[in-house]
Amino acid sequence: MGVFVKNTLITFLTRVITAVFTVLITVIIARSLGPRGQGIYSVAVLFPSLLLIFTSFGLNSAVAYFLGKDQYPKKQVLGTSIIFNFLISVFTVFIGYLIIIFWGNIFFPDIEKIYLFLSLFLIPLFLFFNLGCQFLLGLQKIKKYNIISFFQSFLFLIFTAFFLFLLHFGVTVTIFSQIFSYIIVLLFLIFIVLKEANGVDFKLNRFYLKESLSYGIKTHLAGIFDFLHSRIDLFLINFFLNPFFAGIYFASVRLAEGVWLFSISTGTILLPKVASEKNTENIKNFTPLVLRNILFISFFIISILFLISGWLITFLYSENFSSAIMSFRILLIGIFFVSGWHILANDLAGRGKPMLNTYSIGISLLLNIILNIILIPFWGINGAALATTISYTIMFLVTIAFYIKESNNSLRDIILIKKEDFILYKEIYENLFSRKR
Repeated sequence: MGVFVKNTLITFLTRVITAVFTVLITVIIARSLGPRGQGIYSVAVLFPSLLLIFTSFGLNSAVAYFLGKDQYPKKQVLGTSIIFNFLISVFTVFIGYLIIIFWGNIFFPDIEKIYLFLSLFLIPLFLFFNLGCQFLLGLQKIKKYNIISFFQSFLFLIFTAFFLFLLHFGVTVTIFSQIFSYIIVLLFLIFIVLKEANGVDFKLNRFYLKESLSYGIKTHLAGIFDFLHSRIDLFLINFFLNPFFAGIYFASVRLAEGVWLFSISTGTILLPKVASEKNTENIKNFTPLVLRNILFISFFIISILFLISGWLITFLYSENFSSAIMSFRILLIGIFFVSGWHILANDLAGRGKPMLNTYSIGISLLLNIILNIILIPFWGINGAALATTISYTIMFLVTIAFYIKESNNSLRDIILIKKEDFILYKEIYENLFSRKR
């Protein structure tokens, strides 16, 4: 428990700092480029992520899972993953090029093609950065994982502040700033991963490849649904409205997503822990403890943000983004439920049941798309926020039902805070402030 709390705290604090960097980056872009420029940049850099979510087959997520189980040699896992990530990169860039050439004006109205072409350079960077991070997570090298995450965000912030805030460049240089930040951090990540793996073996391990594809494809479907769920509204806003409103909405989304930092941090550590845990009774009691307290902490944070939302939006982004206030408030409700979902989803994935997450996200995604198509033309970005919040709530409820069946826990034990839970806060305090004697 102590190691888990320590790793979670380290990851959480790193993600808090990273989130602060992300918000600062968004603020700089918003104030420098305005709502329309923010919308153009946001849609352009989401394009490679959208492509990869369909073409990556979930192989990188399988890396963390199988390294956690210690079933295959690290060198072979790394070598096989590098080969397939390279092939996926080439294929995805080619597909992206064709989409831009033939259907760019249809799928991305009012977005200049040069920005979409530039974003294709991010594809191999995203893939190999994710591979390296999953490799470190699988080995439970949490400190190194957090350093890498921090370093990338820090570099992007420095580049963005210099080129936009000081030199007043535009969208093109903003995309280049992101590209360069990934290139630099990847050089360090390659060195760290090779050292942890004691080299690399490019000989394909067919047994690992077969199992990783089987596991990866299951998580891949969930990944597709999860990404579309969290970002399809931005594309639909750009499609039905324009980049101006996409930029307004993206600002509220970025800020709202900061709330689920603690749940993502905890879930990130939870997956390899569940996968490696031999005593099922420990996991049965442990995950509900984590979930109850995540919901408790999230509710407290959301309540504060809801009360200060009007001041916060205008202070960070300027009065030009005041129309994001209501959508931000609506999204906060959905963020509460998705914070709990992150915990349960990682538990189920750690149990080798990623398809259950696919089912819950799939149901929620279908509902989200339908509601967005109905609500955006009538209520604009507030309609998109409402659609997202409703679908997040349904996703959480469906996942709870799956989890109860798999774990044999009761609903009361899962969601209601207990007196003994406050022992956890004492342990957190001791981990943070006690000195080693």
